[in-house]
Amino acid sequence: MAKRKQEEATCSFHYLVREKRVEGKDPEIVPFTDEQFKEFCDILLAQPKIDLSDDETCKRLKTTNLAPVEMCEKVDDRTVFGRFRSLYSGHAYDNTDVGEIPDSSVSLRPFFFLAYLSESGRIYVGSQYLGQFGGYMGLFQTLRLLLPEPVVSISFRHDATSYKDAKPKEVRVNFSRKPNEITGSNKFGQRGAMTFKSNSNSDIEFNDTVTTKLLAKIGQPNAVIKKAVADMLSGNEILALRDEDIEDCTVIATVNGKKQTINIIEAGHFATRFPLEIAEYIKGHPDRVKSKAAMMKLLKDQIISRTEHV
Repeated sequence: MAKRKQEEATCSFHYLVREKRVEGKDPEIVPFTDEQFKEFCDILLAQPKIDLSDDETCKRLKTTNLAPVEMCEKVDDRTVFGRFRSLYSGHAYDNTDVGEIPDSSVSLRPFFFLAYLSESGRIYVGSQYLGQFGGYMGLFQTLRLLLPEPVVSISFRHDATSYKDAKPKEVRVNFSRKPNEITGSNKFGQRGAMTFKSNSNSDIEFNDTVTTKLLAKIGQPNAVIKKAVADMLSGNEILALRDEDIEDCTVIATVNGKKQTINIIEAGHFATRFPLEIAEYIKGHPDRVKSKAAMMKLLKDQIISRTEHV
């Protein structure tokens, strides 16, 4: 039997703040108080595990964009850890074990999250992903309903300087070649993916090309990055693609001695996903205890140490 692909567990980080708006003035940031965070935690801890046998629960899931939370625990007075469910619905698909999954159903994927109240009054939120799956926006929409309004979310992103010491090992590009004219014989275009790697640890040309043409452009507009990817591929005579054909590009690199997947196109526009150093998975999902420890460590080392005066 073929070995199952192990999706990489990662975590994005964000912080929540309240905004006090006065007409004609810039919004004023209002810190969350200890009491407000305690009330927030009490509500999270009281959330029951989702009962999919309950008709009202299922009906509510089908008509919402929220990500319900469950199985929450208080780590300390400033930290709560739990699980949320990201919802996927709206189209039918086939499953090898149960047959067709109807478009009227709602699929739920579990992910972990943590919330931490800093000394500055920000509520930092860590949201786990598994491969390309996750759902921070649904989680945010749920959490904001449990806090005094209005609440805004700010995401943490890496910029190009964060990867100045990265050593590229591999580049992966997903593309969708669209026909030049709608009347062309290839109406639906051509989808594909390609990977190219360095020849060795001392492949200076590969390292310089990826570093200067891709990593250095992280944070710039998508159009700039897509053009850089297309130019790099064409320059190496690998594949001739138009800028708009590029859908996604990731670089596998060694950063500070550790393997890391760098999402080139999304890096400047969405929250950076930090790899979770977890070896234990259960049914394809990362172990809860190990996830909590890894997310807490990332929060402390990568986020709080850089943003809070501690």
